[in-house]
Amino acid sequence: MRKLLLCCLIWCLLQIPGWGYTQDAITNSRNNAIVQAVQKVNPSIINITTTRIEVRRPTFFDEYWNPFVLPRRREVQGLGSGIIIDTSGYILTNQHVIADAQKINVTFPDSREFEATIVGEDYLADLALLKVEVDGLSSAQLGDSNDIMIGEWAIAIGNPFASFVRDPHPTVTVGVISATDRMLRHEDRFYHGLIQTDASINPGNSGGALVNSRGQVIGVNTAIFSTSGGSQGLGFAIPINTARKVLSKLRKYGVILEPAIGLEFQEVSANIAQYLNLGTMQGVIVSQAHEDGLAAKAGVHRLDVIQSVDGKSVNTIDEIVAILRLSDVGDTVKLGILRDGKRRMLQIQIDQLPKIDKFWELKLVDLVATGYASNYRRSGALVVQVLPDSPLSDIRPWDLIYGFSKRRRESYPVRSVEDFVKFARRLKSGDIITIHLERDGKDYYIPNWRVP
Repeated sequence: MRKLLLCCLIWCLLQIPGWGYTQDAITNSRNNAIVQAVQKVNPSIINITTTRIEVRRPTFFDEYWNPFVLPRRREVQGLGSGIIIDTSGYILTNQHVIADAQKINVTFPDSREFEATIVGEDYLADLALLKVEVDGLSSAQLGDSNDIMIGEWAIAIGNPFASFVRDPHPTVTVGVISATDRMLRHEDRFYHGLIQTDASINPGNSGGALVNSRGQVIGVNTAIFSTSGGSQGLGFAIPINTARKVLSKLRKYGVILEPAIGLEFQEVSANIAQYLNLGTMQGVIVSQAHEDGLAAKAGVHRLDVIQSVDGKSVNTIDEIVAILRLSDVGDTVKLGILRDGKRRMLQIQIDQLPKIDKFWELKLVDLVATGYASNYRRSGALVVQVLPDSPLSDIRPWDLIYGFSKRRRESYPVRSVEDFVKFARRLKSGDIITIHLERDGKDYYIPNWRVP
């Protein structure tokens, strides 16, 4: 009888809230750090849908059978994700998500959809900044990608299929930080200092957030390494600290321009290391230090070996450029130098960036004032950004305008932005000109363009 009464008493106590291991207790135990981190970040992850026009020109055989065949135009849809980084409507994503897009739509977790404009984009860093005119947005908390540990939780959050599955809520995968400071080359992009994770990152998740267990964004999901096209546990994210520097310059200038410090480089080979008696192959050799350049004034000499930039070890020209190009006016760049077998630290004060001018809603800089002159065969006015209202819609970023002509035999060379502006201001509305430009190492022409 006593046992029966004791069992009844225990059963009654278990029914009292807070006593025993009830369903509520089970639910509370599942509300772990990962769940809380996801709930914190989810409202700031959006879907991006892009539309670009693809023109298929007729082939020789098409024209043979039908000489009147016209080029075919079709709309191509693209998908990706983005991170709201500011309640005023700024969105961070990958540049490859919005590349060549004529229209960009974003869908928020509450199902609202808006058209976004490009504030700025940077091909080399593979980052872009978008803007929507919407109030009351929830922004993500940005963390510190220098303060991450191998093996800690990593949460990949993206929203690649919102418009297709009609579910605006982001998707989540979980893993750990596998490695840091990874390098990856894809086509002519060089990714430096990447975070590697085994959290599943699929192609449509590009531009989404890599988040720590505190719900802080520590990276921008960017790439996967795969032999099958799907995730194989090798995902990569751009560190948020790198993204911060890119965003700062995109908001101020719309583009990333590398400060000209007056140095030319050469990578160290075994023969060079032996010839110069370096005793090491680590670093990059200064092949030329221009006398009036910032670096020479700071004490950098020809044949110095740069082994670190801002405390980060460098072994290739790409690594140096990836760090230097994000420096802004007022920044101090610290170079670790090896000279005559002795190591020393030199500091370069960045006092200016190439001057940006705007005409016909094109942002232009003198090619010779940038670090890109070696990529072109001529000098001229370099287009660094094409604004949405530009009448020159056929111009692309990084086109080099090197001349104009009004008639077949009358040409006007453009060696600088000043030349460009002088000629353009002499034109009248309705004048017809041809624009000469260099693109991807080839000459292009925009013929019979009517001045607005």
